[in-house]
Amino acid sequence: MRARIIDRQDLITVVDLLRKEYEVVAPFYGRGRDTYFQVVTDENRDQVQLHLPNPYHPPKKYVLPQIQRMMRIRYNGKVQIDPTYEEKKRAIFGIRSCDVAGIYHLDRIFLGGNYRDIYYDRFRKNLFLVNVVCTDAGVDIDEDCFCVCADTGPAALDHFDLQLMDLGDVILVVAGTNKGDELFSHSVFRKASPAHVQKRQEILNETRKKFASATSWYTAAVRYISLGKVTEEVWEEIGNRCLECGGCSYVCPTCNCFTVTDREVSQGEVERMRLWDSCALSGFTRMAGGHNPRKAVHDRRNRRFFRKLSHYNIQRELSVACIGCGRCVNVCHGDVGMPSVVEIIRRSCAEKQER
Repeated sequence: MRARIIDRQDLITVVDLLRKEYEVVAPFYGRGRDTYFQVVTDENRDQVQLHLPNPYHPPKKYVLPQIQRMMRIRYNGKVQIDPTYEEKKRAIFGIRSCDVAGIYHLDRIFLGGNYRDIYYDRFRKNLFLVNVVCTDAGVDIDEDCFCVCADTGPAALDHFDLQLMDLGDVILVVAGTNKGDELFSHSVFRKASPAHVQKRQEILNETRKKFASATSWYTAAVRYISLGKVTEEVWEEIGNRCLECGGCSYVCPTCNCFTVTDREVSQGEVERMRLWDSCALSGFTRMAGGHNPRKAVHDRRNRRFFRKLSHYNIQRELSVACIGCGRCVNVCHGDVGMPSVVEIIRRSCAEKQER
């Protein structure tokens, strides 16, 4: 990796450089605390900022859209199938380190096995990621963030094209790929000194102290779930809190379940659609004949956290299926986001051992 520095006022120059080749999306302020990803235009480019709260809706939608047409099927004496692909080159400017890890987790799901998802692949190969390191404890980090427990932040170690880190007087820019390195030919980038790199490490050391330790029992939960030591009563306690809204899945950067459905759009013409699905919804495991093997909500909560924290899945996917963004904490009305569930499991198993 090579490092450069830019002046703070030149941040928008980097955005404009990317806009020459990509559609650039970045997080913008909405009302109150709300932030959201939106396309950068001539009208809003001056509103792009380095520090702001992480949007509730993750950027996974740019590689796995919530609603996506996969193909169009026509019948007029014979069947004609036309796959639908999107080839737009897109750059996500200001993606947090946790979300970089989330997209890499999806890479392993959709591209890392024997079968590659050709739709996901088209999105991914045209994606440029500009990671922003969280250093402003008053803005970037809130009490629900736990990326340090998931080992995904506050600074991503890899899987980005460019990384920006605020050093106060200047911004340190690190290239993570050849695509990122190519931008350094522009005169706005100046060579970084060893002092800049040293300051980066000092800021990171201080930033890590700003995070809460709500999920410090992560490893204990992994062990208890993997060994099957979590009792049915504990899963029922967690399930009774769940309102079955599906919000946790929709805002989770690593959740990737979907359903496929066909819809008729005109006489003799059908579209095949892919839509996000959620294990929290009662129909998720319902079979064609109407039987539902996991009708009880606690059975589906059991499956959700086994999927995210069991040793089997960690081995298969090379990481816990949680990147510590805290979105599930923010969205859950029943307080069964990841930190709460980890604590419930840890507490109940520890009390059982003490008896």
